[in-house]
Amino acid sequence: MKEYSIKIICLSLLLFFAGACSNDFPIDEDGLLITDREECYVSNFDLLHTDGQTIRVGNAYVDTLAQVAIAYVRFGAPLTTLWPRISLCEDAKLTPKIPSYNGWTDFSGSKMVIDFVEGDWSSGSATNQLSERIVANPSSFPSSAKRYTVISGNRKIKKEYTFLIVERPLQ
Repeated sequence: MKEYSIKIICLSLLLFFAGACSNDFPIDEDGLLITDREECYVSNFDLLHTDGQTIRVGNAYVDTLAQVAIAYVRFGAPLTTLWPRISLCEDAKLTPKIPSYNGWTDFSGSKMVIDFVEGDWSSGSATNQLSERIVANPSSFPSSAKRYTVISGNRKIKKEYTFLIVERPLQ
């Protein structure tokens, strides 16, 4: 009886593993699972300096329709050696890839020159008024702004996002 139980358990495990290894979802060139998800957007954006601390003040502004992400940084923050942290929707991937080792990036070309008006800043953080004004005028975006492409989980949808930096005025 014991031998019969062991055979049943082994056969069950074999069937379980055979079903688990099915090719319902293939794997892409990066070893990531290709799924049915069609979502394709950036959900957050942060910039870390060489000391591992963020240089961002307040929250980043991400407009998924205009495909623009804006990070507001403290006055005088160095922009040449930054590590971007870009959060994506589930199963999406980013290209070009941000290396997990030595991924320092120069964001100085993404810095916006903008004239601030009353109501752009509140308690040291940017207001939606400022963010919406920036997004509404894409002709003012720097031509050398960083651009990353988000690719959906099914790998069929690609959206290019422009990443901008706005320096908080000296207070």
